[in-house]
Amino acid sequence: MASLKLLFGWIPSTSKIEDTEKALITEYEKLNAFGQSETLTKYSDLKELVTSSDFLRKQKEVESLNYKDSEICSREKEFNSLAKSKEMALYFKISDSSELKEFRKVEESGKISAFEELEGTVSSFDFKQKMKSKEFKESDDAKKYDEYQSLKGSPDIKGYYKFKKSKAYTNFLNIDGSAKLSRFNELKEMVESADFRKEKEYLTDKKRFEKTEMFKQLEEYNALAKDSDIIWYLKTKDSNKFDELKNRKLVFSDEFDGISLDTNVWLTNYYWGEKLLHDRYSVESDLQAYTENGNFEMKNSILKIITKPQKVEGKVWSAQNGFSTKEFDFTSGIINSAKSFRQKYGTFKAKVKLGDPSVKNAFWMLSEKITPHIDVCRTDAGKVSCNFFSVTGEKIKSAIGAKYASDFFIYSLEWGPDKLVWKINDTVIKMATSNVPQEPMYVVFSGGLDKPVGGMTTMEIDWIRVYEQ
Repeated sequence: MASLKLLFGWIPSTSKIEDTEKALITEYEKLNAFGQSETLTKYSDLKELVTSSDFLRKQKEVESLNYKDSEICSREKEFNSLAKSKEMALYFKISDSSELKEFRKVEESGKISAFEELEGTVSSFDFKQKMKSKEFKESDDAKKYDEYQSLKGSPDIKGYYKFKKSKAYTNFLNIDGSAKLSRFNELKEMVESADFRKEKEYLTDKKRFEKTEMFKQLEEYNALAKDSDIIWYLKTKDSNKFDELKNRKLVFSDEFDGISLDTNVWLTNYYWGEKLLHDRYSVESDLQAYTENGNFEMKNSILKIITKPQKVEGKVWSAQNGFSTKEFDFTSGIINSAKSFRQKYGTFKAKVKLGDPSVKNAFWMLSEKITPHIDVCRTDAGKVSCNFFSVTGEKIKSAIGAKYASDFFIYSLEWGPDKLVWKINDTVIKMATSNVPQEPMYVVFSGGLDKPVGGMTTMEIDWIRVYEQ
């Protein structure tokens, strides 16, 4: 069936293939980008949350809540109980009283410390012995004693010690700084807060769940579940439409977007000419000499390899005579990736317009030695063909017709451990399963002639892409 398709040209158009792949890549990139998006992350997190047993349990708990059985109700009751207790009522009565203020004023004045120091002196054994002597009445100690008696009877001192011994002050000391007071203040702050009033109002509301963060999360999840991008993503992510993209990795490419060849990537010479001869050469059957840059043109993201009538002197290789100098009537161009890129296995693709089928324009691959040699596509003797020359001398040639030289087509070679598959616009041309190369190969594009032509011809390359499978 494939041969009939090729014979009659019933293959997908190049533009359709590119548009389809571009659309697929765009959709795949969108899929990957959306897979990392905040929207999807939010949806996934919310889905995990709202469908969890913990969420459902909490939802049920919230909907079954009532104020009477709530913790804040028990705290309010605890606060009211503390506020009504005699000890707490007395504490707050004393804490704001004039008696406590006067007590602290006297205490802070230094009178008490002075009185107690004096009291300690007059109460001592030595002082009492001095009081028995005749000289005491006129002594400084007598003055101290009189001062002590005066202070002892003063209203400040008497009031101070009376308040200090009172039940009210004892209660004040027991409460002040206590865990009970701390708890009271904590509860007071809570029950007087806006949050408490809000929660109390919420717990008495029959629609309390709608006012929770959980309800907002559930509503947000339900809205996201209807989002068209999320519906598309969930439907698409596990489909097999992206399998080809997922199973390949772009490892080498050139879109020829610049104004000149990237010489870090491409040699404009045969690899062995560059490595050993340090000069350009052609093989004995070629009518063209390869130039360094005179036969290339890059414009509008297209590389043109130009074959044209031009007399130049160059080297030629003959298996019998080796290298010799020859005058050529034509020039052309050759590029290869031998120094920058080689690969074993993978998919090698290029969008190429081969041009005049009587010219030897080719997209081919070569190993370190002369063979294996694979023509992904080639024009020769008026035909377009794909060819394979193995290390054992096996030759495979498959012609597909001159019409495929006149426009851009996507030529590809799918190379695996045990199979070579040639394609044009995703249509199989040829398959080989014996003597499959098992060593890295590099890519080559070249023009050339083995028969004269009347004028200039071009081979055009839009892009090359090599994938690891």
